[in-house]
Amino acid sequence: MDSPQGLRVRGRSYISINVVLISIFQLGTSQESCRIYSGLGEPCIFPYILNGKFYAECTTDFKKDSTDPMCPIRLTNDITLETSQDPKDWGRCAKKCDLQEYSSNQKIFDDIVELTSKFYQIAMPFTIGLSTKGQQLVGIRISKNVRRERKLMKPMVRFVGNMHGNEAVGREVLLHLSRHLLQGYEVDKRIRKIIDETDISIVPSLNPDGFDRAVRGSCSGTGKLAGMFNEGDRDLNRDFPTWEEYQRFLEDEDFDPFVGGRQPETLAMMEWSVSPFVLSASLHDGAVLVTYPYDHYRGKELGRGEVREKPNLTPDNDIFHHLAETYASNHVTMVNGTKCFRRAENGFANGALWHSQNTGGPVEGSLKDFSYLFSSNLELSLKLTCCKYPTSFFLLREWENNKKSLLAYMEQVQMGIKGIVSLEGNRPQSGADIIIWNPDGKRRAKNVATSDNGEFWKILLPGPNGNNTYKIQARFEDCSRGGSGRIYESLQHKVIVSYKNPLKIKQLRMRNVGFCGVRELDERQVIEELAFIARNPKKSVQKAVVRKDTKESAPETQQNDDDYEETLYDVFYDV
Repeated sequence: MDSPQGLRVRGRSYISINVVLISIFQLGTSQESCRIYSGLGEPCIFPYILNGKFYAECTTDFKKDSTDPMCPIRLTNDITLETSQDPKDWGRCAKKCDLQEYSSNQKIFDDIVELTSKFYQIAMPFTIGLSTKGQQLVGIRISKNVRRERKLMKPMVRFVGNMHGNEAVGREVLLHLSRHLLQGYEVDKRIRKIIDETDISIVPSLNPDGFDRAVRGSCSGTGKLAGMFNEGDRDLNRDFPTWEEYQRFLEDEDFDPFVGGRQPETLAMMEWSVSPFVLSASLHDGAVLVTYPYDHYRGKELGRGEVREKPNLTPDNDIFHHLAETYASNHVTMVNGTKCFRRAENGFANGALWHSQNTGGPVEGSLKDFSYLFSSNLELSLKLTCCKYPTSFFLLREWENNKKSLLAYMEQVQMGIKGIVSLEGNRPQSGADIIIWNPDGKRRAKNVATSDNGEFWKILLPGPNGNNTYKIQARFEDCSRGGSGRIYESLQHKVIVSYKNPLKIKQLRMRNVGFCGVRELDERQVIEELAFIARNPKKSVQKAVVRKDTKESAPETQQNDDDYEETLYDVFYDV
């Protein structure tokens, strides 16, 4: 299954998602100081180092077997940020501290503005559009030199939360992930490496209207009234183009997947997806596991309500399996420690199979299926808590459960092959297909496409023995209306991906190898064609009459030779 050339149906780069110059008049009250003893004690000190680990929030790690959120009020070393182990230098965090209360939509907005102002060089705010009721779908972008043009081949990672408005934990986890990354940049080597090498975009809430209707403490609930659906009474995770629409997109140049009455939040995500994201995740609640594509089954006979016994897997199932396993294995409880009844063996499962067996049917039109089908973006669904909207007491615990997983997940984007595809004259070529052959020689059925700058990224895995040898080739068919009618290809290159060297850079230069609509033959087919002609020359040659009179036969022999040469010319013309 070849990938289309991204979602370039509208010809937008970064989908008109320019940096937002947010007016100071929109800014509400700034974040209040985090203190101990119900806010009446000394202020907490963030960030800090406890037992060699970096923290940008209160923690339950200070007291063994305790759930009390604690923070230091004094450090033993102001340079290294090491904390004291003396209980007198710690206190219980008040409700105004981060992850002690849920954030309103306005507070998320304000916090993002404040963070991007404080960490100006590595953070910037943006918006992908407006909700149905006109609320900003605001996000924060984090990377080294983020306010300059993105460095070529720096991979882009995306996190989106609160797609269902009453699933509220994910939005708090993502907002704090932003704080954790930014405050850790000058302190933690691992975080610094992630920010230096990755372009990270985070949208805490895709459904702020639904969140406003949701009821805190409600562990279930569907539909608009419960806050799950958006203001337009639509499940946003069933509002994206389906498999059938994807097939039409491939076959019909005039088909526009943006039409069809989709919700404003859905269209905002679709336009944002034009950006060349490599790895993504959407955060949900109501279960504790990771699901990977596909979420749907194909065909009307596999409709909702029917329990399926087999998963519906993508051609990149090995990669999705690895990504899901990475997240689950770094989670505190997801693999075998959760008591949630909605879970999965080993902490992850195929979306179509799991939803069929646990939620009444597969999901048509999900975000992660859309991302996989219409772009080169690999996306998972991360389901964090059994209760959709638990009391705020559980927020810190869920952050601590997911912190390691989120960092490990982002690091997976630095595995595989990346590079730039160019034509003669080193001109970068957008929309070229990157074809991969596995170590066993089989071609991977899903290609990735190059970005507007000719960049490509393909996450690939080392083998069981420590390395895998892949073959890679770039191909571009300029056959659409208005194109040159030419076909370009690079040479095939072998690339070894290993645990020691998990990321390889390979530049691919293409040359003209043929024309659209002209049959292509490989070397073996050429030989077979020539052999066939040698055995079966043209009809005029077969009917040649060898005359007894040599003087009369000479011109006929010459004509036979001309016919044979013409036949050979026809074959080479086809080639």
